[in-house]
Amino acid sequence: MRKKLILAVVGLVVIGATVVWFWPRVRGPEQLRLPGTVEVQEVRLGSKIGGRVSAVKVRDGQLVEAGEVLVTFETPELTARRDRARAKLDAARAALDKANYGPRPEEVAEAGAAVDAAKARLAKMKAGYRELEKEKARHDLAVAQAEEKQAQDEFERVSKLYSAGAGGQMDYQNALAARDRARGRVGAAKAALDLLLSGYREEEIAEAQADLARLTARHELLRKGTRDEDKAAAAASVDEALAELSEAETNLRESAVIAPERCVVEVLAVRPGDLVQPGEPVARVLRADDLWVKVFVPATELGKLRLNQAVEVSVDSHPGKRFAGQVIQIATVSEFTPRNVQSPDERQHQVFAVKVRVTDPDGVFKSGMAAEVFVPLEGGV
Repeated sequence: MRKKLILAVVGLVVIGATVVWFWPRVRGPEQLRLPGTVEVQEVRLGSKIGGRVSAVKVRDGQLVEAGEVLVTFETPELTARRDRARAKLDAARAALDKANYGPRPEEVAEAGAAVDAAKARLAKMKAGYRELEKEKARHDLAVAQAEEKQAQDEFERVSKLYSAGAGGQMDYQNALAARDRARGRVGAAKAALDLLLSGYREEEIAEAQADLARLTARHELLRKGTRDEDKAAAAASVDEALAELSEAETNLRESAVIAPERCVVEVLAVRPGDLVQPGEPVARVLRADDLWVKVFVPATELGKLRLNQAVEVSVDSHPGKRFAGQVIQIATVSEFTPRNVQSPDERQHQVFAVKVRVTDPDGVFKSGMAAEVFVPLEGGV
């Protein structure tokens, strides 16, 4: 008799466990009770650049706020690259300012003066030498001719004496040299006069004209200022330098791994001195404000829940206390579909996942913790 009683009790326990497993709810007069599990969104944080770890600012299990630095890397190369980008940007901006301002007034004035001087030289060449210069050349030729005649007469006198044996050889040589020098001066004076009378050569005038054209073109170029194409090129150089500086500063910001939001540091994978590859996670964190309780609702009870519905949540660590929650997701695909869903007995085994958002300012909820969701029912059952 006692053995039968024990078997009966065990059977009731098995039946009760089976009912709880396949019908995860206990209905009171005004609520639906659903068991579930706490889940927290996990995020793996790292850096796009990597490098050598210089400092670890937090510890495992620490609650950090948004923007708080978790890990920093050494940055000598990144800092130098940023400084080079800044210097390049300064140079590009200076070149753009120079292009926009154009030549200085002093440069334009200098070019204009050079044009005026070239014009004067060309006019001088076309007009030829002055009459005063020509008159002086004629006078010099006359003087040279007179000196030549005097030297010739002296040479003839000394030559006669030398031929008669009355004169010395030295006197004869001196008279001859004086006559030749006088003839040379006459030739030079005559050539100078011919040069002045003929004026400048055509090649010299053409050269002066080309020089005038060159200086005039340079003056016009400076007067008109920088070309639009050069300004556009200078502006493009500034944009390029800005982009390089932005890239350098972005990489420099990646030298610190920062909490994207309020979260709990679950695992720190590095220590000071470690070398980390780009993109390698250095910390695993749990989003403190992104946790929920996941429950499974039978298809027969799914109509009693709706999105944004207010519910209550309890956990074993705080018995008797309930936390406010809200239905944020109802799955559109069931977790289990029996072969025949026409039978009411089978439809209760078709369940849908439901997420219930719950706020946790005090850090009560932990990932994987068992929880229960209480759904208020309108009008009871």
